[in-house]
Amino acid sequence: MRLIPDRDRFFTAWAMLATGRPRLVLAGSLLLAVVSIWITITGLGFMSDRSDLIDPTLPWQQRYAEFKERFGRWDDAIVVVDAHSAPPEGVERFWSALREGLLATDIFDEASLIDGYDDSEAHGSLALLESTERLSEIVQGFDRARTALTAGSLDGLLRLIASTGERMDASQRAEAVALVERARAVLDGKSVPIIDLVPERHRITTPSGRYQLGFVSLNGVTDPGGSVSVNEVAPAIAALRAAVASAHAASDHPDLEVGVTGTPVLESDETEQSMRDGMVASIVSLVLISALMIIVYRGVTTPLLALAALLIGVAWSFGWVTLAVGHLQVLSMVFAIVLLGLGVDNAIHLIARLELVHPDHDHMPQAVAQAMRGVGAGIVTGAVTTAAAFGAMALTPFSGVAEMGLIAAGGVLLCCISVMTGFPALLELLPHPERILRTRHGGEGRPFAGRLGLLIDRRPRTLLALSLLIVGAAAFWALQVRYDPDLVAIMPQRAEGVVWERRLALDDERSTWHCVVLVESDEEAHRLAEALRADPRIGAIGGAGVHFVSREERDARHALVQSVPRMQVYLLGIPLPGSLLGAFDRAAAALDLPGGVPGELLWDPSGRDDEWSLQDEMRALLQFEGEQRRIKQRLDEMRSGHWPMVRDLPEAMRQLVTTDDGALIFRIYPPESENGESVLSRERLGPFVGAVLDIAPNATGPAVQIYESTRLIIHSYQRAALYAAVAIFLVLLWDFRRLSDALCAFIPVGCGGILTLGALALLGIPLNFANTIVLPLLMGIGVDAGVHAVHRWRLQPHDAPAGLAGGTGRAVSLTVMTTVLGFACLTLAEHQGVRSLGLVMSLGLLLVWASTVFILPPILRLRTGFPPMSAGR
Repeated sequence: MRLIPDRDRFFTAWAMLATGRPRLVLAGSLLLAVVSIWITITGLGFMSDRSDLIDPTLPWQQRYAEFKERFGRWDDAIVVVDAHSAPPEGVERFWSALREGLLATDIFDEASLIDGYDDSEAHGSLALLESTERLSEIVQGFDRARTALTAGSLDGLLRLIASTGERMDASQRAEAVALVERARAVLDGKSVPIIDLVPERHRITTPSGRYQLGFVSLNGVTDPGGSVSVNEVAPAIAALRAAVASAHAASDHPDLEVGVTGTPVLESDETEQSMRDGMVASIVSLVLISALMIIVYRGVTTPLLALAALLIGVAWSFGWVTLAVGHLQVLSMVFAIVLLGLGVDNAIHLIARLELVHPDHDHMPQAVAQAMRGVGAGIVTGAVTTAAAFGAMALTPFSGVAEMGLIAAGGVLLCCISVMTGFPALLELLPHPERILRTRHGGEGRPFAGRLGLLIDRRPRTLLALSLLIVGAAAFWALQVRYDPDLVAIMPQRAEGVVWERRLALDDERSTWHCVVLVESDEEAHRLAEALRADPRIGAIGGAGVHFVSREERDARHALVQSVPRMQVYLLGIPLPGSLLGAFDRAAAALDLPGGVPGELLWDPSGRDDEWSLQDEMRALLQFEGEQRRIKQRLDEMRSGHWPMVRDLPEAMRQLVTTDDGALIFRIYPPESENGESVLSRERLGPFVGAVLDIAPNATGPAVQIYESTRLIIHSYQRAALYAAVAIFLVLLWDFRRLSDALCAFIPVGCGGILTLGALALLGIPLNFANTIVLPLLMGIGVDAGVHAVHRWRLQPHDAPAGLAGGTGRAVSLTVMTTVLGFACLTLAEHQGVRSLGLVMSLGLLLVWASTVFILPPILRLRTGFPPMSAGR
């Protein structure tokens, strides 16, 4: 009993159908292909949210879904400005222009952008929430600005500087020079502060202060709490980038460095690049496979007929994808490459046998029938086994693998049917099909690889011992393969979103990979904050958590600001109109500013284009008075003893630290690394997330998602590999009806998988989100070689080398080469994950081929023994 009962009659009937009614067969195939293409165009989407690739019923997935549902701004795009790349006035012009540009669109509104808050909106005590280092700098700033804060007016400040300039130390002198220069800028009509201590608008910055951030809501184009739709969000991101480009031009500083990143931007960029990479790789793969077949078959017609039949099957497969799943994602987008490689393999095996048998027949239908009787069982068994391996992957809880398995399983079977039906039909439509097929002499017993093949056949024990030694060493090294969970590392590294995400991570890696806890009350928040700060595995608390500190920490911060002495304003007379000019001159002379000599005026009246008007002087006087009043008010608020809570935040800032229903958002950061090790390393991520979950079992956020999804992905791929192996073995056992034959057919892919993992360890190539699928994928694709070899050996056990004679070895080599070409084209991709998948699969398939040629034949020869003519060897 075999996989296909009475297989000779079955394959003869299949051949007669294809060659007896070729026009009807092709018309039906093309009609189905057209319908499939229409279904694909109208219904196929692309999923970019990785969270949707994981079972939503898992507890940690449900917590993350709840967080997204309750926090509308979870997927904000982030505008990043390098504040060190341009003067402050240029940066401020950029932000003002960006807000105007966003409002000019029909996508964004006033609430879309959160880029900071006006000083008038906030209580001065918010400064107490700064880090200890930053709070100390603020206190020192008040001390340095004492001269400006105690002067009764700008005129009085300048006269005070003029009278004390000679007695100032270096730091006081530097502060005085800066004050004089800023005051002069205001009189010249520039919009700058005179007392540069408390800005009129507070920007959101990274801990280092280098990068300023603006959060742009995309809730108008995405479903709250739902996954990001690429088709909907892409226009919004394009509009945001256009507004950023326009604002950059309005800043009047070409060197200003700005960019856009954030979750939806990263996923949109990744999606677009993946689609481009997949399309380019598929086209290049098709061209290279065509070129290879033209070279091998020394003609154009045969390869083109085979590829035409294959493309019909690919069209059917896209219809299958649309109906069965409805979308593609980062993993399944490579399925076209898989189908091109595996589909053309079917044609290669059929052509290889036709080249050997067609000279024995006067008519092509009889030759096709004999060829299909010879290789049809191997082709169908290989396709069914591959489909079973892929189909078994659908049982895993990781939807990314499950969808890939379901898509590939159906596609492999459809391409097998299209090639084995369409190619003979196309061949029969030719006037003289026998003329386009090469004739290869030697019949069905033709040897493979010449002298090398004979050497393999004659020294089975030596070759097998050497092979097992290599595989054993590879198995040892395979245990050293590591998994890299960094999702940004596998994205297109030149994409704008990735570039700026990298820059933010370098500035403060902890802020990217953190945990999130939703807290319902202040009492719970105090308890949680105390427990988190007591655990050494946790570095810091951000978000709403900064408001909840210990009593000792509060007292220390209050004591620090109380160290600033109270300041008495000294009135040095009422300024008279026009008096600022002389005051400036005397202050400049007292400071002996660079470029002048003692007693020389800094600004020579004769060199001015216009005298300062009375309006200029009054504007400067009033601005100085307003700044004095505002800054002293902030200092009084800092010294008041009030501790700032979330309710004291400006409305815009509250949106970033509370959910839509009022819960507090704690952001929990890992401790800093002492040796530069990544937060995502196993040594750091596991203990950190474990500590957070021990204290707050309801924690979620990027770090938890990465930690849990990494465990799930590794477990899912292990299960997928196991399921695929079991499915393959059961199909092989059903087909061969002999345990030893099934084991032999499995040997190439088993050894190839071990060799692949060992090679990855030796080369230092880690597994990642994209290429970890290599083992189940390699099993599904690579098993075909062993199946054909064992089928050939069972038919002609004494041919040399065992299992590879009669065109099988040549066909296996060519099929592996075409599949390798397909995956090798993925190494051209900008997407690093897709590129790594192409590299690892190419390497793995070559090692499966090596196992088929150098490991399996010696085993088969030892099972059979040498043929009678070889008894004396």
